[in-house]
Amino acid sequence: MTVEPRQERAVRTREQILTGAVEVLVEHGYAGMTMQRVQTAAGVSRGALTHHFSSMSQIAVAAVDFIAENQAEEMRDALTPDVPIAEAVEVIHEITRRPTFVAGLQLWIAARTEPTLRDALRPGARRLFRDLRDALAPLSLDLDDEHFAIFLDGLLSLLRGLAIGAVLRDRPEREKQIVTAWLTAFTSRTAQP
Repeated sequence: MTVEPRQERAVRTREQILTGAVEVLVEHGYAGMTMQRVQTAAGVSRGALTHHFSSMSQIAVAAVDFIAENQAEEMRDALTPDVPIAEAVEVIHEITRRPTFVAGLQLWIAARTEPTLRDALRPGARRLFRDLRDALAPLSLDLDDEHFAIFLDGLLSLLRGLAIGAVLRDRPEREKQIVTAWLTAFTSRTAQP
């Protein structure tokens, strides 16, 4: 029997903790996220948990980064230069319909009144914007840099709003219609001289 190297074990334990934290965020929200719940969901000892994370805010921020990294990787895999823009936007929309995305949004809402959490979330938000920009840039949108940035900000704002709205009224077909109408309106307006 071989012993797992310490660094590999630490990486695996950290991933277990973050997976558990995401489960807790999805099930209980930010307000219900406790060290005990994360520990239980992750299946780790209290010592292992506190070795990697000394506070709930550290866990929450790391969980958002963990979610964002996984979603960005999924987008990169799905969005190739030959994918039409409407299909690319639909892929991104599907990713934002998942409970994990809504769990991340709960942290954004909590950050409104928690400056430390807000400061910790900013780098991840910037990274998400860059990842999305890089994933969509090869698609032919024929937009200058300023309009492309407006397109991305608008898309993210729209999808965040739809994700929050789906908490009360889950209407995936209506959401698709809204996204399609927004995309059509945006691209036809920017195509005009």
